[in-house]
Amino acid sequence: MKMSMKLRMPGILLLLLLGFGMLLTGCGRGGDTEETAARVLTAEEISAAFAGQGLELTSVEVRAENSFQRELKGRKPLVFLLDEQELVIYQFATAGEREAGWADFELHTATADLVTYKAYQEQSLLVFYIHDEGMIGQELYRQVEKTIPGLLELKADGA
Repeated sequence: MKMSMKLRMPGILLLLLLGFGMLLTGCGRGGDTEETAARVLTAEEISAAFAGQGLELTSVEVRAENSFQRELKGRKPLVFLLDEQELVIYQFATAGEREAGWADFELHTATADLVTYKAYQEQSLLVFYIHDEGMIGQELYRQVEKTIPGLLELKADGA
């Protein structure tokens, strides 16, 4: 009996050390990525990024009864007017959370009769541009699309 206990002891010790090492490795990696991805831009930072592209945003109050402005997966949006058209920006911590937010939006608007809009999803951002169907609305949306990568860089750089 003493012999079998001596043979098992190094194996058990090795397993404990490996388990402890994996635990430490896992804990050390997760925090940095989440902290970087979780940075939230202010309304002023977003307005400045759009101003750099020649677009003037006006910050407006969130109306929770509006389908595009309701809380999605615990995130409240920032809402702006761009040439009298609504621009709604949700900032999630990760792309996975953004996808869950999009699924939440689709679930709650499945039977709704929504106005014309475009949705832009990139990394951790979900952007709704509620616009008219004319050429001005289309052109402004192209400018919005060009501005989004700068927001993502700003979000990543400032973390």
